[in-house]
Amino acid sequence: MRLFIAVAADEEVKSAAAAAVARLRRAGGSFRWVDPRDMHTTLRWFGAVDESRLPEIQELMTRAAAATAPFEVVYGAVDAFDSHEEARVVWIGLTEGKEPMERLAGLLLRDEPRPYSPHLTLGRNRDDAAPPGFVAALKAEPVLGMRRPVTKISLYASKPAPFGHAYEILFEADLTGAA
Repeated sequence: MRLFIAVAADEEVKSAAAAAVARLRRAGGSFRWVDPRDMHTTLRWFGAVDESRLPEIQELMTRAAAATAPFEVVYGAVDAFDSHEEARVVWIGLTEGKEPMERLAGLLLRDEPRPYSPHLTLGRNRDDAAPPGFVAALKAEPVLGMRRPVTKISLYASKPAPFGHAYEILFEADLTGAA
């Protein structure tokens, strides 16, 4: 099974993100958009993992959550990796709460080569470049400015589905550390 640990987006953030996706979808391009029901901010990606490792991963999550106090994040602007013109991934970034997210990713032993950049993925481009109309729409997207509490982390399983991938939450750990 393919596993990752993330902070789930709440319904209001999912709704605002879905509205941004609807506007950007009308602007064209060849993007694969994330289903709003599945929106989250990844802390650690495991990839393919044998089911026998679930207790070990749950213990890692429990320890990290016990060492982390609840905190707040603010979802900010819609942006893109690598650039607006070469939008490989379209996302909503955080304007506040990056540091506790980075610390939590570290406690979860995140080991990817790229620096951690917490974000909510909206879609992925199937082409090398974005059309000019899309670039203009991306630049015109309003800043969300949505403050939200982070009180738990979730272990997701990603399973192939006819429409891409379906996510299932297998385990959750409440953040209970001292502030």
